[in-house]
Amino acid sequence: MDQHYSGGTRDRGFRHSRRLIFGMSILQLCERIQDTWVSRTISESTWGYPIIGALHVLAIVLFGVAILIPRLRALDIRWVRRVGLILIVTTGALVFASGAARYYGSTSFRIKLILLALIALNAIVSRRHHRKLNSAIGLVLWAAVIFASRGIAFF
Repeated sequence: MDQHYSGGTRDRGFRHSRRLIFGMSILQLCERIQDTWVSRTISESTWGYPIIGALHVLAIVLFGVAILIPRLRALDIRWVRRVGLILIVTTGALVFASGAARYYGSTSFRIKLILLALIALNAIVSRRHHRKLNSAIGLVLWAAVIFASRGIAFF
């Protein structure tokens, strides 16, 4: 690892906890993502961002319907959940790319990522025990994700 000297003390990169392996900060990575042609195309287009955002919301609805309606579970439509999840991740990544540096600085975005990680953890745990409790926790976490998502636009 590249060693830096600052103020006469040895700094192995640990002083700046937000450094990546190659010495690029997370903010710099976000700025690079934001400078890609895909990001610029979405953010500079009149309809790019609204269409991607609408597709993101529709994908969330598709995924939510496939998860929440018990009768659909009986029909074994796992493919709908998979397609919904793939669309959520893809459109979410495109929305993020369109303003990565701004999202990096957003506390609401960071809260949303933490909540999404908790949802994934809850989904892993729910396969084993306390399914009803984990379902309730999942619904509360998803509601919190929606509020955090709205907070990104306003805070």
